[in-house]
Amino acid sequence: MVAFGTLLSSFWILTANSWMQTPQGYELVDGRFEPVDWFAIVFSPSFPYRFMHNVNAFYITTAFVVLGVGAWLLRRARATDDARMMIRMALDLLIILVPLQVFLGDQHGLNTREYQPAKLAAIEGRYDTVQPTPLTLFGIPDDAAATMRYAIEIPDLGSLILTHSWNGVIKGLKEWPADQRPPVGPPFFAFRVMVGIAVIMLVVVVTGQVLRLRGRLWDTGWFLRLCQWVAPLGFIAVVSGWVTTEVGRQPWTVYGLMRTADSVSPSLTGADVALSLALYVVVYLIMYPTGIAIMAGLVRRGPQAQEVEPEIVESGRPTRPFESAARAGTDF
Repeated sequence: MVAFGTLLSSFWILTANSWMQTPQGYELVDGRFEPVDWFAIVFSPSFPYRFMHNVNAFYITTAFVVLGVGAWLLRRARATDDARMMIRMALDLLIILVPLQVFLGDQHGLNTREYQPAKLAAIEGRYDTVQPTPLTLFGIPDDAAATMRYAIEIPDLGSLILTHSWNGVIKGLKEWPADQRPPVGPPFFAFRVMVGIAVIMLVVVVTGQVLRLRGRLWDTGWFLRLCQWVAPLGFIAVVSGWVTTEVGRQPWTVYGLMRTADSVSPSLTGADVALSLALYVVVYLIMYPTGIAIMAGLVRRGPQAQEVEPEIVESGRPTRPFESAARAGTDF
């Protein structure tokens, strides 16, 4: 029930966020967004891709934590049966979910190209429209000069990956006025962190399955240590994904319709916002370390064997009468 409730929460959070990314089903009345089609609002064009991509990322993140905990227990020879089960279940789930995430990310990218082309240009660090488009592996974005410095690129590969065509076009940011372009740095680097982590995850999962088929999974120390090291990477990938999608849609709160600068309530002052943010920071600085400490304690203790209480026998008879009689010297 907790998992189902969390999934429902994710559904509605991503519904609201996706509508702001790709708005539809509304009309503007006196400067206000009024709903005219709730189905269109809930299931906006980017919602299916965003929802599946996020939920799958959450499962992958959790599975890698289970994998890391199982590896930690196995290396210390504690609850080894449970640890092996954790590793087996995590690897079996991840060998499906990690490749699926690559596919979902690709589909999400095609959707972004159609509905949020400026965001895609920022993600790719593409200031100029080039056909066919190279794939920029690395560079230093310079928004002021509208250029990518020290760019390392692979010719034509950007068109193939982003449009599924060798000659596809990705619009450059110069196609939009300067005040409608997102900052390139955060989405450009965050996206590469996310993709880099996905590649690491795929290598780990495939390696684990190969070792398992060869019967060497449980006694390969370096791989078990690797599982521990990659356990937190899912959290970093999820945060990187949110940085990509939220910074990439700037300067808009509602994409193409309402600027972030115009979304602040006129009744709020800078001091109000700063105080609210400070309180949130304090609360989370208490919650997160406490939660991590509790979870770390649970992991260190490991699965506990359940103590089975002996059944109460009527009339006070011992549960093992023959052994009791033998100790008493009774001759049978």
